[in-house]
Amino acid sequence: MEKDPLSLETRRRIFQFIRERPGSYQRELERQLELQTGQLQYHLGVLEELRLITSRGDGFRKRYFVSSEVSPRDRQLLSILKLKTPRRIVLYLLQHPESSFDEILSQFTFSKSALSFHIKKLTENGIASSERSSAGARYSIINEDEVARTIITYRSTFLDNLVDSFIDSWLQL
Repeated sequence: MEKDPLSLETRRRIFQFIRERPGSYQRELERQLELQTGQLQYHLGVLEELRLITSRGDGFRKRYFVSSEVSPRDRQLLSILKLKTPRRIVLYLLQHPESSFDEILSQFTFSKSALSFHIKKLTENGIASSERSSAGARYSIINEDEVARTIITYRSTFLDNLVDSFIDSWLQL
Protein backbone atom coordinates (compact mmCIF):
# COMPACT_ATOMS: atom_id res chain seq x y z
CA MET A 1 0.00 0.00 0.00
CA GLU A 2 1.16 3.55 -0.70
CA LYS A 3 2.83 5.53 2.09
CA ASP A 4 0.18 8.27 2.22
CA PRO A 5 -3.29 6.70 2.10
CA LEU A 6 -4.76 10.09 1.15
CA SER A 7 -2.46 10.55 -1.84
CA LEU A 8 -5.16 9.15 -4.13
CA GLU A 9 -7.56 11.90 -5.16
CA THR A 10 -10.70 9.77 -4.82
CA ARG A 11 -9.79 8.63 -1.33
CA ARG A 12 -8.87 12.18 -0.32
CA ARG A 13 -12.26 13.46 -1.61
CA ILE A 14 -14.10 10.77 0.38
CA PHE A 15 -12.14 11.55 3.54
CA GLN A 16 -12.70 15.31 3.14
CA PHE A 17 -16.43 14.82 2.55
CA ILE A 18 -16.73 12.74 5.74
CA ARG A 19 -14.67 15.33 7.63
CA GLU A 20 -17.00 18.13 6.51
CA ARG A 21 -20.18 16.09 7.00
CA PRO A 22 -19.71 13.66 9.89
CA GLY A 23 -22.35 10.96 9.91
CA SER A 24 -22.61 10.71 6.13
CA TYR A 25 -23.75 7.37 4.77
CA GLN A 26 -22.76 5.40 1.69
CA ARG A 27 -25.60 6.41 -0.64
CA GLU A 28 -25.06 10.07 0.23
CA LEU A 29 -21.35 9.73 -0.55
CA GLU A 30 -22.12 7.97 -3.85
CA ARG A 31 -24.49 10.72 -4.98
CA GLN A 32 -22.50 13.72 -3.81
CA LEU A 33 -19.12 12.47 -4.99
CA GLU A 34 -20.51 10.73 -8.10
CA LEU A 35 -18.75 7.44 -7.32
CA GLN A 36 -19.68 3.88 -8.19
CA THR A 37 -20.73 1.63 -5.29
CA GLY A 38 -17.78 -0.77 -5.60
CA GLN A 39 -15.24 2.02 -5.92
CA LEU A 40 -16.62 3.80 -2.85
CA GLN A 41 -16.83 0.61 -0.80
CA TYR A 42 -13.20 -0.20 -1.60
CA HIS A 43 -11.92 3.21 -0.48
CA LEU A 44 -14.15 3.27 2.62
CA GLY A 45 -12.74 -0.16 3.52
CA VAL A 46 -9.16 1.06 3.16
CA LEU A 47 -9.86 4.19 5.22
CA GLU A 48 -11.54 2.11 7.95
CA GLU A 49 -8.79 -0.50 7.95
CA LEU A 50 -6.25 2.28 8.48
CA ARG A 51 -8.48 3.70 11.23
CA LEU A 52 -8.69 7.10 9.51
CA ILE A 53 -12.46 6.77 9.56
CA THR A 54 -14.84 4.72 11.63
CA SER A 55 -18.43 3.71 11.07
CA ARG A 56 -21.49 3.27 13.21
CA GLY A 57 -24.85 1.76 12.29
CA ASP A 58 -27.99 3.69 13.16
CA GLY A 59 -30.40 0.81 12.58
CA PHE A 60 -31.02 1.89 9.00
CA ARG A 61 -27.64 2.68 7.50
CA LYS A 62 -23.93 2.78 8.27
CA ARG A 63 -22.62 6.27 9.04
CA TYR A 64 -19.00 7.38 8.68
CA PHE A 65 -16.87 9.65 10.87
CA VAL A 66 -13.25 10.80 10.93
CA SER A 67 -11.88 8.72 13.81
CA SER A 68 -9.68 11.40 15.36
CA GLU A 69 -12.25 14.22 15.14
CA VAL A 70 -15.56 12.84 16.41
CA SER A 71 -15.80 11.31 19.88
CA PRO A 72 -17.57 7.97 20.34
CA ARG A 73 -20.44 9.71 22.20
CA ASP A 74 -20.85 12.29 19.42
CA ARG A 75 -20.91 9.43 16.89
CA GLN A 76 -23.71 7.81 18.88
CA LEU A 77 -25.67 11.06 19.15
CA LEU A 78 -25.14 12.01 15.51
CA SER A 79 -26.18 8.58 14.29
CA ILE A 80 -29.58 9.22 15.83
CA LEU A 81 -29.83 12.97 15.32
CA LYS A 82 -29.13 12.63 11.59
CA LEU A 83 -32.52 10.89 11.34
CA LYS A 84 -35.28 13.49 10.91
CA THR A 85 -37.97 12.06 13.21
CA PRO A 86 -35.77 11.39 16.28
CA ARG A 87 -34.11 14.78 15.75
CA ARG A 88 -37.50 16.53 15.77
CA ILE A 89 -38.49 14.71 18.98
CA VAL A 90 -35.17 15.63 20.63
CA LEU A 91 -35.53 19.28 19.63
CA TYR A 92 -39.06 19.31 21.06
CA LEU A 93 -37.94 17.72 24.34
CA LEU A 94 -35.04 20.12 24.69
CA GLN A 95 -37.53 22.98 24.54
CA HIS A 96 -40.30 21.18 26.49
CA PRO A 97 -38.72 18.94 29.14
CA GLU A 98 -40.90 16.52 31.09
CA SER A 99 -43.46 16.22 28.30
CA SER A 100 -46.00 13.44 28.33
CA PHE A 101 -46.38 11.01 25.46
CA ASP A 102 -49.62 12.70 24.38
CA GLU A 103 -48.03 16.16 24.53
CA ILE A 104 -45.23 15.00 22.27
CA LEU A 105 -47.63 13.20 19.95
CA SER A 106 -49.79 16.31 19.58
CA GLN A 107 -46.84 18.16 18.02
CA PHE A 108 -46.32 15.70 15.19
CA THR A 109 -48.30 13.93 12.50
CA PHE A 110 -46.96 10.44 13.02
CA SER A 111 -48.73 7.54 14.74
CA LYS A 112 -48.52 6.45 18.38
CA SER A 113 -46.55 3.36 17.35
CA ALA A 114 -44.04 5.49 15.42
CA LEU A 115 -43.57 7.78 18.42
CA SER A 116 -43.20 4.76 20.73
CA PHE A 117 -40.56 3.31 18.41
CA HIS A 118 -38.53 6.53 18.35
CA ILE A 119 -38.90 7.25 22.08
CA LYS A 120 -37.69 3.72 22.79
CA LYS A 121 -34.67 4.26 20.51
CA LEU A 122 -33.87 7.55 22.28
CA THR A 123 -34.12 5.98 25.75
CA GLU A 124 -32.12 2.88 24.78
CA ASN A 125 -29.32 5.12 23.51
CA GLY A 126 -29.23 7.17 26.70
CA ILE A 127 -30.49 10.34 25.04
CA ALA A 128 -33.93 10.58 26.63
CA SER A 129 -35.30 9.36 29.94
CA SER A 130 -38.73 8.30 31.01
CA GLU A 131 -40.00 9.27 34.46
CA ARG A 132 -43.04 7.25 35.50
CA SER A 133 -45.69 8.61 37.84
CA SER A 134 -49.36 7.99 38.57
CA ALA A 135 -50.17 10.52 35.82
CA GLY A 136 -48.11 8.55 33.26
CA ALA A 137 -44.66 8.75 31.78
CA ARG A 138 -42.90 12.05 31.20
CA TYR A 139 -39.93 12.33 28.88
CA SER A 140 -36.83 14.52 29.00
CA ILE A 141 -33.40 14.68 27.45
CA ILE A 142 -30.88 13.21 29.87
CA ASN A 143 -27.95 15.56 29.26
CA GLU A 144 -29.43 18.64 27.63
CA ASP A 145 -26.14 20.54 27.41
CA GLU A 146 -24.32 17.63 25.76
CA VAL A 147 -27.07 17.08 23.19
CA ALA A 148 -27.43 20.81 22.49
CA ARG A 149 -23.64 21.13 22.11
CA THR A 150 -23.63 18.26 19.61
CA ILE A 151 -26.45 19.86 17.61
CA ILE A 152 -24.67 23.23 17.65
CA THR A 153 -21.24 21.77 16.80
CA TYR A 154 -22.54 19.76 13.85
CA ARG A 155 -25.22 22.25 12.79
CA SER A 156 -24.10 22.35 9.16
CA THR A 157 -24.60 18.59 8.75
CA PHE A 158 -28.35 18.76 9.44
CA LEU A 159 -29.62 21.23 6.82
CA ASP A 160 -32.76 21.67 8.89
CA ASN A 161 -34.65 24.89 9.65
CA LEU A 162 -35.82 23.42 12.97
CA VAL A 163 -32.20 22.97 14.03
CA ASP A 164 -31.39 26.56 13.10
CA SER A 165 -34.41 27.84 15.02
CA PHE A 166 -33.55 25.70 18.06
CA ILE A 167 -29.93 26.87 18.09
CA ASP A 168 -30.95 30.51 17.93
CA SER A 169 -33.28 30.13 20.92
CA TRP A 170 -30.88 27.85 22.89
CA LEU A 171 -28.00 30.28 22.55
CA GLN A 172 -30.17 33.11 23.89
CA LEU A 173 -30.67 31.22 27.17
